[in-house]
Amino acid sequence: MKKIGILLVIAFLVIGCQTEKTAFVNTEELFKEYAEMNDVRERFTKENDEILKDLELKFQPLQIKQQQFLSNSATMSPKKQQERYQELAAEDQKFQQERQARIGKLQADSQAAIDSVITKVKDKVKEYGKTNGYSYIYGSNDAGSVMYGKEELDITSNVLEYLNTAYKSAKE
Repeated sequence: MKKIGILLVIAFLVIGCQTEKTAFVNTEELFKEYAEMNDVRERFTKENDEILKDLELKFQPLQIKQQQFLSNSATMSPKKQQERYQELAAEDQKFQQERQARIGKLQADSQAAIDSVITKVKDKVKEYGKTNGYSYIYGSNDAGSVMYGKEELDITSNVLEYLNTAYKSAKE
C-alpha cells in the first residue's frame, strides 16, 4: 500500500512539474510577410489604380467644360449663367457620386478579403499549434498583447513558413 502511495505522489509530482508548451507570433510581421495577404493587397492596389485612372479620364471633360464656362460666363446672360452653372453642378455631383460608390465598393471588398485572410491565418495557426503540441500561441503586436517573450519562444518564422507553404499548395 505504501508503494502505491509513493507511486501516486511521484506521478502527481511529475504531472505537476510538466509545463505547458507556449510560444508567440509577431502578428505584424506575419501579416506583412504572408504571401496571401500580399497578394490581396496587390490585387486591390491594382484595382484602386485602375479606378482612379478611369475616374480621371471621366473627370477631364468635366474640367474642360468648367473652364470654358468660367472663360465664357462674362458674355452670357445671368439666366444662361445660372442654367449652365446648375448643369455643371449636377454633372459634378453625378461624377462625385460615382466616384464615392466605386471607391466605397472597393474598400468594402478589400476589407472583406482581408478579413477572410485573417480568419484563415487564425485557423492555420490553431492547426499549427495542435500539430506541434502547443498549449498556447500568443499574438504579439504594438498593442501589447505580448509585452515580452524569449526569442526562442518566437515561432513567427516557423508559422509564416507553414502558412506560405499551405497557401502555395492551395494555389497549385
